[in-house]
Amino acid sequence: MSSSEPQHVTAIVEQLLAEHADRVSLDQVAEAVGAAPITFDEIELVLDRLEAAGRRVETEALDPPAALAKVLATVRSFSALSGRRPTLAEIAAHSGLELGEVRFALLYARVLTR
Repeated sequence: MSSSEPQHVTAIVEQLLAEHADRVSLDQVAEAVGAAPITFDEIELVLDRLEAAGRRVETEALDPPAALAKVLATVRSFSALSGRRPTLAEIAAHSGLELGEVRFALLYARVLTR
């Protein structure tokens, strides 16, 4: 651990290393992150630390554009009906996607806007 590494990053990495012997999916990373306030640079640090420890970080076979389209449609319809933005759990429940798929779609959207 670097002295400049945030404690929550260290905790996430240690949890994933303890739970997964050789491969870690992005869904598993998303589950470990949960609702922690984490930046994209810190997510990259988590992935770098996992790979440096010999873990392969892999994505599930997803269709990111299709998942993102479902997420956006769900957010629009939910917001129109409720007058507020849905939580990630609400997006998952109303879109039929798993919570990890919602997070992955939103991460995909951020990558697209870079």
